[in-house]
Amino acid sequence: MSKRQNTIDSSSSTVAGVEQPKYVAVTGESIGKQAARRTGKTAMDVDGDAEMGGFEDAYEDEIEEEEVVEREEDSDGVEMEGEEEEEEDEEVVAEKKHRVYLPGDILGEGETLQVDNTAYHMLHSMSVQWPCLSFDFVADNLGTGRTAFPHTMYAIAGTQADQAYRNQVVLMKWSQLHRTINDDKDDDDKGDDDINDLDEDPILETKTMRHQGGVNRIRVLQSAQSPLAATWADTGKVHIWDIQRHLDAFETPGTQIPQSAMQPLFTVASHGNTEGYAMDWSLDGRLLTGDCGGNIYLTTRRNNSGASFVADRSAFRGHTSSVEDIQWSPEEASVFASCSADQSIKIWDVRTKSRRFALDVPGAHDSDVNVISWNRRSRYLLASGSDNGDFKVWDMRKWSDSNGRSTPAACFAWHKKAVTSIEWCPTDESVLAVSGADDQLTLWDLAVELDAEEEARHRDAMVGSDGAKRDVPAQLLFIHQGQNVIKELHWHPQIPGMLASTALSGFNMFKTISV
Repeated sequence: MSKRQNTIDSSSSTVAGVEQPKYVAVTGESIGKQAARRTGKTAMDVDGDAEMGGFEDAYEDEIEEEEVVEREEDSDGVEMEGEEEEEEDEEVVAEKKHRVYLPGDILGEGETLQVDNTAYHMLHSMSVQWPCLSFDFVADNLGTGRTAFPHTMYAIAGTQADQAYRNQVVLMKWSQLHRTINDDKDDDDKGDDDINDLDEDPILETKTMRHQGGVNRIRVLQSAQSPLAATWADTGKVHIWDIQRHLDAFETPGTQIPQSAMQPLFTVASHGNTEGYAMDWSLDGRLLTGDCGGNIYLTTRRNNSGASFVADRSAFRGHTSSVEDIQWSPEEASVFASCSADQSIKIWDVRTKSRRFALDVPGAHDSDVNVISWNRRSRYLLASGSDNGDFKVWDMRKWSDSNGRSTPAACFAWHKKAVTSIEWCPTDESVLAVSGADDQLTLWDLAVELDAEEEARHRDAMVGSDGAKRDVPAQLLFIHQGQNVIKELHWHPQIPGMLASTALSGFNMFKTISV
């Protein structure tokens, strides 16, 4: 993918809504489910940073009138016949009105998409003043493996403003994220969690730092004790920031952040004026950055807690086009993987004095390889996504056959446009999230294997709106839609199953019933 095409066109728009011309779209469906919900929006901002945007309220705290249905009874107090038939007719009409949508289905006149709240444990969206190409979660001290609602999360993002001087690095605290209230359920079907949930608005708090130039990518060193963030600027510079003071200020209202904390700790100038997108931190604080000229540089922290860094001037060379993504190995501390617009995936070892790659898949995809993700639980699995919409899974134990050819362990071509982000679930080794320029965010379980009979039933169940059977992989768990131009997704590292994504239309935070 040409990275000049990776900037967001703010003239785009998304249309959705049932019997409504437009709404700020938050649409999703679990395979086999699709229902209706009207949506509006309201902005909330605790510390007055109106430029960032705010959460959107799906219900606008509307007061709905209850419809009282009086049933006719005979003289003995027994309901008259025909009532059940009437209810059944209403159910049939409802089923016809709300049907499952699969991407590619042609909507009829007056038909539009709506979110199915029964497919989500939680779903919130947030609008933005300036779109963000990239964001990352920030580790917190609230505990790992937490499941109780409401949730609180911390994130950091970089803007793509219309003028270079208007750009910012934005730290966000998202709190009071309640379970999605599902009014589609009958009272008998609601559990205690549903009944006890409150219809309260989420809260957005922000802390900002000025950033010279647009932020192409941002990554956080995931350490609650010493959090650092790195930004890839479109000026060709990489800035490293200490964000601890900003995080502390969230917990102590009124805290003044010193001016020194508003400036980068260190600026990597190794890339000259060549901008880039590839970036990743190692757990011990080493930073890899790859640019559009095909060069990769290593920046090392002098000690584990200090603010002093050393940026290498000698590049890792081997790619013949833009380096699109970089991932440190979760298994070997000195090993990393990279992918490129030259259609290759390469494996490197930072200890190699020649700065050349150790392993290479020269034709990993038929087009630019945009993103990669190393599985943190099954550490021999590497996933990659390309410009032509397919994604592949590579088994590092079987990197090449006897003829030296590399063959993926799995390949899926569901997305119709470029894959823009890919990431393994941190708590389930077989689950993978993928986003594409086709405005889909899909969840996959690669452990799903069907026998012949199950496969036949699955094929028969996947029928489009025109009655024709659709080729839907059995491994496809969930399709989340409603965002326009999705650029990046991440799983929350401490809340199992929680996802967030950034797009032209803003942020979505959600937890599905599938993972």
